[in-house]
Amino acid sequence: MSHDRITQVRISGLRAIDELTLDLHGLTVLIGDNGTGKSSILEAFEILHQVAKPIAHVSDIIVKGHGGLDSLLRRGSDELRLGVTIEGDGPQIVYDLSMGHIGVSPAVLREQLDVYADPEALEPLRVLKRKHASLTLFDARTAKLRRVNLDERFDDEESTGVDELRLALPWLRAKTQPALQRVVKALDQIDVHVPFEARPIWQQRALDIRQGPRWPSVVEKTDRLTRHGVNLPNAFQQLRNLGNETWSRVLERAQLGLGADLRDFRLSPSGRGNIELELVFGTFPDAPLPAEVLSEGQLSYLAFIALCGLHGSRSLLAFDDPEIHLHPGLLVRVLWMLEEVSASAPVIVATHSDSLLDALEDPARSVVLCELDEKRRTRLRRPDAARLAEWTEDDKGLGSLRADGYAAHVFGDVDAEGKGTARGSSPSCGKISAERSKGVRPS
Repeated sequence: MSHDRITQVRISGLRAIDELTLDLHGLTVLIGDNGTGKSSILEAFEILHQVAKPIAHVSDIIVKGHGGLDSLLRRGSDELRLGVTIEGDGPQIVYDLSMGHIGVSPAVLREQLDVYADPEALEPLRVLKRKHASLTLFDARTAKLRRVNLDERFDDEESTGVDELRLALPWLRAKTQPALQRVVKALDQIDVHVPFEARPIWQQRALDIRQGPRWPSVVEKTDRLTRHGVNLPNAFQQLRNLGNETWSRVLERAQLGLGADLRDFRLSPSGRGNIELELVFGTFPDAPLPAEVLSEGQLSYLAFIALCGLHGSRSLLAFDDPEIHLHPGLLVRVLWMLEEVSASAPVIVATHSDSLLDALEDPARSVVLCELDEKRRTRLRRPDAARLAEWTEDDKGLGSLRADGYAAHVFGDVDAEGKGTARGSSPSCGKISAERSKGVRPS
């Protein structure tokens, strides 16, 4: 059976997001103006990823990591609610949580986990339900929910129990319910990325940055590229260890971006247990170039090769602004890699790049427009496939259509699941061509 994947996310009360449900299959591309909720959706995935850790989530993650509950909550909202649907390695699982205030202090308010094991059952199997200090857990021995004390120790003496700052899910171990393990594992395998730390060394030194893809990395085994590309040398070492077929593909992809003169990569010792990524070019085979001297775009492209080459068993990959530093030609190659990876787990990116939109294989399926309604609430719309096909008959993509100011005519009035029809009337494609030929930008 395949590994678990995140196939739906639910968000409520997060900044511009009042209430949102987004299905996730293959590649999802979020577009829209600044401040319409794209990055907030990706931040929600990072918060969900941290749920897998047995820590004080409210204080350690919400307060220290994300600026506090008040900075996250939408104005007028009392609760931050997050939820996911998980599918793949067994029956469908739905997990939801909420955080809010108890008095003046931020706290966990609710958790619920349901398993849809029997498709003919009227109700799912409720495995976990929590409301404030009341926690009930499914007992497989009695096939009933039993009340659990929040300070109960579950599997080991090191557990500090559950309180208003801690979510119950990660503290409930294998002896309780296998479904809990699946959720913890799936959340832990959410992989959220931001643009790689590819600034030149002189800029990094000015900010006292001493780690990143330009810098040597302490030798350690890895199965994934870390955020900002910090462990890029180790990631390339792992790609080499995966065998000749994988390494040949890495080199081929790198040559497509950096030129056919690229012959190989070297992982060279750089002192104190570190290794450094170097590039061997045919022009000077005996003098490899350290990654430190590459351009920002070249370095970012290599990081994307590692990111997509070590896709492993992710439940979801998210990336904010993948176009940063990349020439449009390199960006298209990165998009192709992301589309390939999305066959094994959902990939969601937020972008402002028209070049990326033009290169999408299936924009009607992939693109989600984020915009604000009259109450400044995030609203999601998908393109209407028929209208999009009509308006792109001249072989121009959605990005070109958006650049010319016509994108509004191909997006439908939809709910968050992508249902609905296109809105409004639009001029004919012939009118578009005439206006383009005159250099007229539509109002």
